[in-house]
Amino acid sequence: MSLTTFLENSKGRSFSNFGRVERTINGYYPGRVYFKATYWPARLQQPQETCKLSPGSWVRVMGREGLTLLVSPVQDTSLSTHV
Repeated sequence: MSLTTFLENSKGRSFSNFGRVERTINGYYPGRVYFKATYWPARLQQPQETCKLSPGSWVRVMGREGLTLLVSPVQDTSLSTHV
């Protein structure tokens, strides 16, 4: 199953689209996330100069462009107990 198909099929299922930042994602600069047992290049889906996602932060995978995941920040700190 392709990643695109996986993302389309898993919308609405809890915790299936979450990844963990491994290398800082900073505004318009991509980083790296751990998602589905592997590491992926990632950037913000909606880049903001003031947004910085540090290693250990949780993100929601919204889609992808080529091999780069498009992510958005997650504010819910309870994820670490479920993922």
